[in-house]
Amino acid sequence: MVQGQYAINPLLLNPEVQQWIRTTTNSLDEIAFAPLPFDGISRQEIMQQVEGYRKTLGKLPNLVQNPGLLFPVKLSLEQCSSEATAHYKAEIIKNNLGHHPKEIADLTGGFGVDAYYMAQSGARVHHFELDASLAALVQHNMTQLKGNITCHHADGIKSAMVMDFDLIYLDPARRNTQKNKVFRLEDCSPNVLSYLDDLLERSPCVMLKTSPMLDLHLGLTQLKWVREIHVIALNNEVKEIVWIMSRKSWGQDQSQIPHDSISTENPKVYAVNLNELVPAGNSSLSETGVIFEFVWNQPEPNNYSTPLSYIFEPNGPLRKIGQYASLTQRFHVMRIGPNAHLFTAEQWVDFPGRSFVVMDKWPFSKSQMKQFKGQKYNITTRDFPQTVAQIRAAWQIKEGSTEYLFFTTDAQGLKWIILCHKANKLEKI
Repeated sequence: MVQGQYAINPLLLNPEVQQWIRTTTNSLDEIAFAPLPFDGISRQEIMQQVEGYRKTLGKLPNLVQNPGLLFPVKLSLEQCSSEATAHYKAEIIKNNLGHHPKEIADLTGGFGVDAYYMAQSGARVHHFELDASLAALVQHNMTQLKGNITCHHADGIKSAMVMDFDLIYLDPARRNTQKNKVFRLEDCSPNVLSYLDDLLERSPCVMLKTSPMLDLHLGLTQLKWVREIHVIALNNEVKEIVWIMSRKSWGQDQSQIPHDSISTENPKVYAVNLNELVPAGNSSLSETGVIFEFVWNQPEPNNYSTPLSYIFEPNGPLRKIGQYASLTQRFHVMRIGPNAHLFTAEQWVDFPGRSFVVMDKWPFSKSQMKQFKGQKYNITTRDFPQTVAQIRAAWQIKEGSTEYLFFTTDAQGLKWIILCHKANKLEKI
C-alpha cells in the first residue's frame, strides 16, 4: 500500500471535477494560464489529468469510460499498450496457460494496461512499479476497475528472484538517461539480457514486449529459448513485438509434443493485424487478428518473376518479419525481387495484404516517365533508388487518384514502373 505524499488527491475524484476534465474544450496552454477551476487541486494535477484523458481516448477507449480513472504523466502513457494489443497478449496467455487461475508477474508495470487485461484471462496478476506515485495511481485505478491485481511499489526484478510465478512479463522502458528513445535490448531498462536466465529459473515462461524497431534476427541472437514471436500491428502499423521464452514446450496444444521437436532456433512466428476494437467474450487467437503464422527461417525457393497480372503487397507485420517462404508456398505467388517485398501472380489469390490489378508495366526510363508528368497518382517505392518525394518532385506528380504507380527492382536488377489499381470484387473472381 502506497501512503503519505504519494496518496491520490481525493478532490480529483469529485464528480464535478471528473466531468470538467472530460468535457473542457480549453487547450493545455489555456489551462496553464487561466485561473484554476477548482480549489485544492494544483495546476499540474489538473493539466496532467486533462492531457492524460485526451491521450488515452483513442488508445484506451473502453477503460477511459470509467469516471474514476486517473492518469499518470505523459511519458507513462506513451509506452503503455493499447487496449487492443493488451487484449491480444491476454489471449496468448489464455490460449496457452488455460482458464484456471495462474500467478503472473508484470515486473515493469507502468500504467497497468497489460496487467489489467492479463487479469481478464483468469490469472492473478502482481503489478510491480518502482515509481511510488505511479504505483499509488495504478492501485487506485485497479480498485475502480475491479481487476484481480495486487500492486507492489517494489523492484520487479528483485522481487521475482524470491517468488515463483507461472509467467513473468516485462516491457522495459525505452528511454535512456537523456530521455531519448532507444530500442536495442541492452539499452532498455531493465536490460533483460542480464536477467533472463535467472527469470527462467523462477518461472517456466517469460513474455517480453519490445520496440517494433528491434530487428528480429538480432533479437533471436541475443535472447534464449524463444518459442514464439508475435509481431503485432494496429491498423497495419507495427506497434510492438512480443517474445515468448521457455525452456519447455510452450502451450497446452504442445503438451503431447516432445520438447526437442520445437526448435528454439526456428520458433513459431505470428503476424498480427488488429483494429482498435477489443473483441467481446471468449475468442481464439485466430479471431483476434492473426493474419499468418509460420515457422522461422524456412528455406526460401528462388521463385521470382517480372510483374504479372496481379501485384500483392504484404501487410505491415509480414513486411517486418520478412520471412516469405511460407507466403510463396501457401498462396502460389512469386516475388518480384529479393528486396522488393512485392509479390506477383497471373491469377488473383486471397493474400494477407493489398491486392492490385496490373494495368500496364514498363522498364524504368525517363522517356516512359514523361507520360505521367503533371498527373495524379498514388506512388509506392519498394527497393528503388529514388524516394516517393523525389519522384513526385522530378515529374510534378500530384497525390490522389484511384491509380497507383509502383516503382521497384526485380531479381535481375531491372527497375520497373507498374501502373495498377486496387482489385475490386469482380476482378477477384
